[in-house]
Amino acid sequence: MPFTDAVLVNPTVRLERGKVYSFVDMAAINAGSRCAYEAERREYSGGGSRFQKGDTLMARITPCLENGKIARYCASDASEAAHGSTEFIVISGRPGVTDTEFAYYLTQWKEVRSYAISQMTGTSGRQRVPTNSLQHLTVPIPPLSEQRTIAHILSTLDDKIELNRRMNKTLEAMARAIFKDWFIDFGPTRAKAEGRDPYLAPEIWNLFPDRMQDSELGEIPEGWGVRSLGDAIEILSGGTPRTSVSAYWDGDIPWYTAKDAPVISDIFVLATEKAITQAGIDNSSTKVLPAGTTIITARGTVGRLACLGIPMAMNQTCYGIRGGHGFPDYFTYWNVRNAVNELQARVHGTIFDTITRETFKIAETVLAPTAVAQAFESTVYSVMERILRNLRESCTLTTLRDTLLPKLMTGEVRMAREKG
Repeated sequence: MPFTDAVLVNPTVRLERGKVYSFVDMAAINAGSRCAYEAERREYSGGGSRFQKGDTLMARITPCLENGKIARYCASDASEAAHGSTEFIVISGRPGVTDTEFAYYLTQWKEVRSYAISQMTGTSGRQRVPTNSLQHLTVPIPPLSEQRTIAHILSTLDDKIELNRRMNKTLEAMARAIFKDWFIDFGPTRAKAEGRDPYLAPEIWNLFPDRMQDSELGEIPEGWGVRSLGDAIEILSGGTPRTSVSAYWDGDIPWYTAKDAPVISDIFVLATEKAITQAGIDNSSTKVLPAGTTIITARGTVGRLACLGIPMAMNQTCYGIRGGHGFPDYFTYWNVRNAVNELQARVHGTIFDTITRETFKIAETVLAPTAVAQAFESTVYSVMERILRNLRESCTLTTLRDTLLPKLMTGEVRMAREKG
C-alpha cells in the first residue's frame, strides 16, 4: 500500500504555545543509534516538528538523510509530547494498520530511504524531501502480528547494540578518569606529599614521587619534565591512491579518512567507508598502520581522534601517531587526546586550519617517566580491550540486523504469526 496509507506522516500532536517542552535538534540524531534524546528544554513558539515518544524522526534535508539520520524519539516521560527541528519528517504507526516500532524499521529500510533521497528538490546543498512525495511510494505491509515479531527481532539486536554503546561510555569515562588523576591532577603524588593512604597497588604507588616541583606549566611531580609532544611520539603520514585507477580501490584494506572517526566514547575504529587494494598501497604514499595506532585529523575539522582497532591505511589529511622512546600505544592515545586543545589552538593555514609536524614540536606536555606510562598501560589495558570487544560485537550485530531487515520487509524471510 502507499507509504502514507501504511503509516502516519507528521501526525497531529498538540502543543501549547509558550509552554516549555523537550526539544530535539538535528545534532541529537546519530547514524547507527536507534534513539534520539532531548537536546534541551525549549519554549514552543508554534513552528517546527511535533512528536511523541516512540515516533520516528527522519531527516528530510541533504546531507543528513544520506548520512542515515533516522531515529526514534526516546523520552523518560511517555506522556509528554515534544518538538524539534523543522527538518524532520515525523512518522508513527497507523492504528489498526502498522505498529509504531515496525514503522521505524520500515523507514530505515533502504528502499524507503533511497526513494526519499531520490525525491529531493531544491537548490544544491539545501535539497529537501517533499512530504507529499511519500504518497507515491508503495511498501509491503505484513499483518500486525508479524510486524510486531519483526520489530521484536530487530529491536532485540538494537537493544544489545545500545547496551554496548552505554557500556563503552562508562568504560571510556573510567580510563579518562585514571589518566586525569595520574597525569593532569597528579593525584598519587599529591596524596603522597600530604601523607594520605595509598589508593593504588604498591608496585604502582612506588613509581610516583612524594613531592611536587615548579615548571613552566605549573607544579608537576618531581622528576617529571615538560617536553614537546613530538618528543614522545613517532608521526606517520598517509596518502591517496589515484582515484582514476580502479585496480587501486574496493579492495580488502580499510582506508581511513576523517569521515570514519568514531564517537569519542568508542575510541576505536573498526571499519571505513572506503577500502583499497595492495596495488593501491604499492603505488601511493599511504601505508598499512598497525592496530593501536592513534590517528588525528590534521586538516578541516582538526583534532578528531581514533585508535585503530585493526590494521588500516589512511589518507593524507591525517597523521598516524605511535608512541616513541618506550611510551606505549594506549598511553599515547590518551596523551594526544589530552593535547588536542593545544594542538587546535596552534593550527594555521590561509584556507584550511592545519596541523603540521611542527605543531607537535611546539605543543608542550608533561611527560612522566616511561615506567609510569607503562603502568598506566597495564592498568587501562583491560578497559580498552573491553571497549574494543564491545565494538566488535556491535559490528557483528549491526551486520546481522542490516542483513535481516530487507529480507524481513520483502517477505524473503517470513516470521510465524502469533496465534490468537
